[in-house]
Amino acid sequence: MNMFMHPSMVYEYPLWHVGLLLAFCAVLGTTLLELAARRVLPVDFRRRHNDVAAAILAIIGVTYAVLIAFVASLAWDGYNRAKASSSQEAVAIVDVQQAATGLDRASQAAIYAQLSGYLQTVIGTEWPAQARGHVVMAGEGPISTMYAIATHVSPATATETNSQAQLMQAVAKLNDARSDRLLSAENTIPGIVWFVVCAGGALTLIFCTFLGAPSLWLQLTMGAFLALSGVLVLILIIALSNPFRGDFRVSTAPYERALARLAQ
Repeated sequence: MNMFMHPSMVYEYPLWHVGLLLAFCAVLGTTLLELAARRVLPVDFRRRHNDVAAAILAIIGVTYAVLIAFVASLAWDGYNRAKASSSQEAVAIVDVQQAATGLDRASQAAIYAQLSGYLQTVIGTEWPAQARGHVVMAGEGPISTMYAIATHVSPATATETNSQAQLMQAVAKLNDARSDRLLSAENTIPGIVWFVVCAGGALTLIFCTFLGAPSLWLQLTMGAFLALSGVLVLILIIALSNPFRGDFRVSTAPYERALARLAQ
């Protein structure tokens, strides 16, 4: 399958397709492992060592559960940070708009035009690129232009002086929020972590074959449920590990609301 050529390729398919494929592979692999183990290690032989094998499996299972819970927690934290940075960027855009209201009409119109262009660039260019796993810097131009406009304003009143200072602070805040969002788009779970999670799951399933149940169907059923429980957490990690990709990516709704407010 193409999605196994590179971990990020899973985001090119619907999450439920990926989940079904992973579940099928996990159950099939567990079944084949058990059938192979029955040919190499007779059930009676494994049953005589069930107590020792179960004790070791409990340790391995707890270790793997802690590992996969830690990775899931990292993915969840990264997703929340990405969502928060996007919301802060949208709030910063509104702050720039409000700060510009105290300037002269020409400067205010110039700031509004740059804000509109920035929002359209984020929604129409940067967000689709992030959904494909790329980070583009198309929005840097409008921010630089807004800062230049704020710098070259010649305030005629104390109100315009205060508005100029607030505008420069708001533009700087917008630039910081944008940097946080781009950093969140670039930071994903490293490949070595994916390798450890998958290898740890495979080793846990392999060790399960050292347990011997009298009934083949009971053994296969227990192994299948164990495999499916790991796949469920793995699907959660996949859904959250890259917050700007996949079916559950961060929405552009805050930017669209800011653009609608700007158009009023």
